Amino acid sequence: MKFKSERDILVDALSAASRVVTTRTTGATSGILLSLHGNQLTVTGTDLDLTVRTTVDVIGFADGDVVVPARLIVDAVRSLEAGAVTVEGEEETVHVTLGRAHFSLRTFSVMDYPKLPDVGAPSTSLAALELVQGLNQVVRAAASDDARPLLTGVLFTTNEGSLRLIATDSYRLAVRDLVGVQAVGDGQDLLVPAKALQELQRAASSLALDSEIGVTLTDAEICFIVGATSIASRLIEGNYPSVLQLIPASYPNTLRVAKDTLLTSLKRAKLLAKDSTSSVRLTLKEKNVEIRTQSHDAGDVEDNVDGDYTGEEITIAFNPTFLIDGIEAVSGDEIILESSDSSRPAMVHGVADEQFRYLLMPVRVQ
Repeated sequence: MKFKSERDILVDALSAASRVVTTRTTGATSGILLSLHGNQLTVTGTDLDLTVRTTVDVIGFADGDVVVPARLIVDAVRSLEAGAVTVEGEEETVHVTLGRAHFSLRTFSVMDYPKLPDVGAPSTSLAALELVQGLNQVVRAAASDDARPLLTGVLFTTNEGSLRLIATDSYRLAVRDLVGVQAVGDGQDLLVPAKALQELQRAASSLALDSEIGVTLTDAEICFIVGATSIASRLIEGNYPSVLQLIPASYPNTLRVAKDTLLTSLKRAKLLAKDSTSSVRLTLKEKNVEIRTQSHDAGDVEDNVDGDYTGEEITIAFNPTFLIDGIEAVSGDEIILESSDSSRPAMVHGVADEQFRYLLMPVRVQ
């Protein structure tokens, strides 16, 4: 195998594939597969649950396949100067050359690389803009702890014929209704790993606004086709918890406040919240909200932000990272924070758009 490619194009393709390669194994499964056919190079990375394939145009000289160490090949190509990189694979070595710089890297046996199913033709498609915007809002609320596998996914379900996305880590709940976007898989519930959806977000970031994302679905796997990239993932098995019943029908207290002003204040307060037990306290008043963080080791910070508030004056505390995540996910210049009291979940959403809702548990403070 031998080809030539612009460094930046090759780095992007290698990086996309290497991100999903597990670091817990050795041998061929810790590598990425380079397959050259004519002037098309397909770069594949997998951890057997998640597979990313990206095809790029190169100048091909000799077809072939080679499995290279994932992290090493990415770092090697990235370290080169800008320009056309030559990659030549032999039986046990791949040579990477640009100018006077030359890497000779040991390879793995292609025969030992996992045999992966081919990517089928899309059975349906979704509007890329709406899907990516929705994922940007909800994926952040999925759990990262593998001890709770059900909560590490995003639920694709149906609401009045449209696609609904739900994610929770048990401390917060994000729900986004994609009105007008058809459900996937004839409306059946699908639990898609958040890790796969993060790769989908990255792959779709460069798409045109009117693009579509193809979807192929089997009993155990979902595959998203984004331009020249495919992201195939095993679905998470199990019944997702009934979380929507946690959302109250109404709240007695409502704060309307400028999004960016509140975010700036919360990020200042977060500077002193150095551990997982730290919180930011919000005292909600008629015309403003007082924001305070105390740290026994570092000190304290106080701030005050103007806002319109209706309801009883209360003080409610939150994990600052979780609160900031929810506010950042709201579209528009203002946000609504609704609450009942200092011990029950609060709701964050936009002023005119309630298609996205973010429910957040408060933190108990002494």
